Amino acid sequence: MEGVLPGFFIIGAQKSGTSTLHRLLQQHPQAYLCDPKEPHYFSDRSAWERGEGWYRSLFAQAGGAVAIGEASTTYSMFPHYSGVAERVTSLVAEPKIIYVVREPVARMRSAYLHALAWGSETRPISEALTTDPRYLLTTSYALQAEQWLAAISRERMLLLSLDELEAEPQAVLERVCGFLGIDTSWRPPGAAGAVVNASAGKRPPRAWWRAVGELVLRTGNTHRVPDWMVRLNEGGSALVRREVAADELDLTPSLVAQLHRALRADYRRLARLWGPQSRPSWLDPEANHLPTA
Repeated sequence: MEGVLPGFFIIGAQKSGTSTLHRLLQQHPQAYLCDPKEPHYFSDRSAWERGEGWYRSLFAQAGGAVAIGEASTTYSMFPHYSGVAERVTSLVAEPKIIYVVREPVARMRSAYLHALAWGSETRPISEALTTDPRYLLTTSYALQAEQWLAAISRERMLLLSLDELEAEPQAVLERVCGFLGIDTSWRPPGAAGAVVNASAGKRPPRAWWRAVGELVLRTGNTHRVPDWMVRLNEGGSALVRREVAADELDLTPSLVAQLHRALRADYRRLARLWGPQSRPSWLDPEANHLPTA
């Protein structure tokens, strides 16, 4: 069977800097990451059904790369996508896992904006974050890590935070390179660069435009969408897309406290997994939302 298999996976979390890390590693002469960035092979049924040959073909140009990987954030969205770690380890004997996390409420807010821009979210932010378990579960970082640690050893998982990626990108890159067994002295062209925000500047579809899109999907007529409609959508035309009002993303102190309370047990487990080294400040016991017990 042609092609090789990846040895490492950037599993998420969504909206936590995975695009930045992916971009940096793509430039490393000893690393190869596939295009598309997120093949979702081990999480999406339709991708899985395309078969191992298709998946291997994504890495056919890896050449002599020392570290070969991919970055699918759906790999840390249990239970919406379950059995991912088991499928990965059934194909890759000893994978290395990189898990980047972000201050939880900020991640949920960013995920809401992402869904809003895609047109898949229409509820007010307070309603969405408190009634849709996917926001909270994807931000339950210990829960997500535990799904993997049932299949691999702790030494094969590198935990990182967006905080440190923003503050010390070069130091984080060196840690990642060391973890992957590639040259830690390599420097990307220019500075390591700002964190990529894939949702920045995106605008939600207007209600009538979203209704058109839903109709096209429901009737299976995506192949008949005229080019001018595609250009309108991809160009973010004001005819079909609107600006996000600032108050649409406002979170009240009581809602923030409620979200932190819901995650307290997960914080405690994540702190034990992480250990004291390079632990993000929001995970410290002194943080006002994290009980010391």
